[in-house]
Amino acid sequence: MKTKEAGIEVSARHVHLCQADVEKLFGEGYELTKHHDITGAFVANEKVVLIGPKRSIQKVSILGPTRKETQVEVSLTDARTLGVEAKIRLSGDLAGTSGIKLATMDGATEIEIDHGVIAAKRHLHCAAADAEELGIKSGDIVKLSIKTDMARNLVFDDVEVRVGKAPASVVHIDTDEGNACGIGKAGVCTVIVE
Repeated sequence: MKTKEAGIEVSARHVHLCQADVEKLFGEGYELTKHHDITGAFVANEKVVLIGPKRSIQKVSILGPTRKETQVEVSLTDARTLGVEAKIRLSGDLAGTSGIKLATMDGATEIEIDHGVIAAKRHLHCAAADAEELGIKSGDIVKLSIKTDMARNLVFDDVEVRVGKAPASVVHIDTDEGNACGIGKAGVCTVIVE
């Protein structure tokens, strides 16, 4: 067994928009404006409302830059609140997923996507040096041990590896998983390779 410490980030609900949907929502030629940078992306100033069959969720962040396809990432709790199904998928794996309505914050414009709603599968963005040290590659599955001061220590199985160019390794989990182990927006964990 090999282990390595890594950062952990809790990813709240958010939306990735394609340029066509940006323009449908905000107007022809519209470009998302940056509020602040995050790992590999930016949080836009613009926000949307997610509208499901049961309820809606206000002030949902949009992450830029634009993508090829619109993608809505929610927790399983959010999906139940909205009344939609959210398949557990890695980002970009959208075939056979549910659709949803999105609206501008003022409600002036609303669009509907026929697919794209997912609950993000927990995953490790692994720095190349760490991957070499641990003997893992993209697509491998590792475990994740999280110890907190709240006596809610957990070990997550089925954490998918994505080796990339990042200088440091970081694990992404959603808010349901973060709440289960009692961490806030970020923390430290141990990656376990058996």
